[in-house]
Amino acid sequence: MVERTMRNGKRIYTSVFKAWLVKQARVPGVSVSGLAVRHGVNANLLRHWMRLEHWGAPAPGPVLLPVTVTHPAPAPAPTPVADGSAPIEIVLGEATVRVPVGVDLQHLRLVLHALRA
Repeated sequence: MVERTMRNGKRIYTSVFKAWLVKQARVPGVSVSGLAVRHGVNANLLRHWMRLEHWGAPAPGPVLLPVTVTHPAPAPAPTPVADGSAPIEIVLGEATVRVPVGVDLQHLRLVLHALRA
């Protein structure tokens, strides 16, 4: 179980013991903390060993989710404007101002100024 003890008191465990203990800890219903105490190992150290890939169960692979590709409905064709100008929509916060073709610019300035205030 203990391969050697360092000068500072740290114990180095054998790989076989680590793998066996991790396997025991993965059994459903086993208390990891209780198992660690019974075998003289710190519970946090055992949990660390359990997170390592090369002892116990391999890490789960990526999960693939089903994807459905749909083509969006075609956008409606814009309506042509005879004289080359088009109406304008201005969004200011929650207000939308629709400016028709040929609007009086002075009137539009007053409306926009009032909305900003």
